[in-house]
Amino acid sequence: MRSVVLVAGVPQSSFGELAPVLDRQKLTVIHVHSIEDAVMYARSARVELIILGLEPTSMGLEEVIQTIRSQSSASRNASLLVMAEPDSEENVRPLIGHGVNRVMLTIDPPKLVSLQVAELLEIPPRAMLRLSTRMLVEVDDGFAEALGAVVNISAAGLLLETDAALEPGQHVIISIDVGPQLEPVAAKAEIVRKTDPEREGIEGIGAQFLSFAGDSRKTLETILGDAFCIPIDEVRTAS
Repeated sequence: MRSVVLVAGVPQSSFGELAPVLDRQKLTVIHVHSIEDAVMYARSARVELIILGLEPTSMGLEEVIQTIRSQSSASRNASLLVMAEPDSEENVRPLIGHGVNRVMLTIDPPKLVSLQVAELLEIPPRAMLRLSTRMLVEVDDGFAEALGAVVNISAAGLLLETDAALEPGQHVIISIDVGPQLEPVAAKAEIVRKTDPEREGIEGIGAQFLSFAGDSRKTLETILGDAFCIPIDEVRTAS
C-alpha cells in the first residue's frame, strides 16, 4: 500500500520541483489549495506525511500544528515537514520537536528533499524533551555507567547528548528519567550514528530501541502522546 502525502501551501514553483521527487518514491500525493484545506483533510483522513509551505493563511502555524496533532485528528501521528523561505527559516525552527519534525528550505535541492521525505516516512514523530538518562555500556570487564540527556525521542529511538565514547553498533542499556510520577523508561538500544556537532549543535549519538523492560514501551507512548498534545506555548514555558 502506498504511503499518503498531503501537500499544501507550497509555492507552485517549488511544488513543480517537489512533485517528481514524490512521484519517484511511488507515493500517493494529495495536493490541496490551502493550509485550511489541509487541516480539514488531515483531521478526517489518515496520512503518513504532511508537507506544508508558509503561504498566507487565516490560521497561524502554531494553531495549524496543534489542530493536526490533536487527539481527534486522524493524522495526529503523521510526520510534518515545513518548507520555509530562507528569510523565514529561523521563525519556524523553534517548532521542531513541538509538532514539527523537519524544516527545509524551498531552495533546497530536490535530492536533499527526497532523502528527508524517505526518512520521515520511516521515522515516527519525535518529541523534543530534555530528559536525564543513564546508560550501562558493556566493556571488557563488565559494564560502565555513562550519563546523557535526551534531545528528542520517538517510539523507535532517540537522540542523546553525551560525552561518552560510544560507537555505532554498540548496545547500551538505557534508563530515562521521566519524572517523579512515572517509573523510568528502561530499554536496550543500539547506537546507529554519532552526531555532527557543527550541523546539529550537540555532541552525542543517535540510537534505536531494541527492546523495553516491563511497561516502559507504554510509558514512552504516553509521554509522546502528551508531548504532542500540550499547547506549544506551554511547552516553550516548560522547556
